[in-house]
Amino acid sequence: MPVKEFLSIKELSEYLGVKPKTLYSWVSKGVLPHYRIEGLILFKKQEIAQKMNSYKVEEDILIDRKVKEFEDEFSL
Repeated sequence: MPVKEFLSIKELSEYLGVKPKTLYSWVSKGVLPHYRIEGLILFKKQEIAQKMNSYKVEEDILIDRKVKEFEDEFSL
């Protein structure tokens, strides 16, 4: 069976684990790369994966942020 290159709102919703309403919001805000074909919204799976990777938060950044919050809270 060939791999699907494009996903519908419903398919992407299941793939990402978010509600379709959230995807429509992200589309209207320009958050996700998408294609419109006569009202049909489609997403290229590879482009979505790249976009999601751009939101990846590195562990070191989180650790630095937590240390800073701790220092600020306790005036260190």
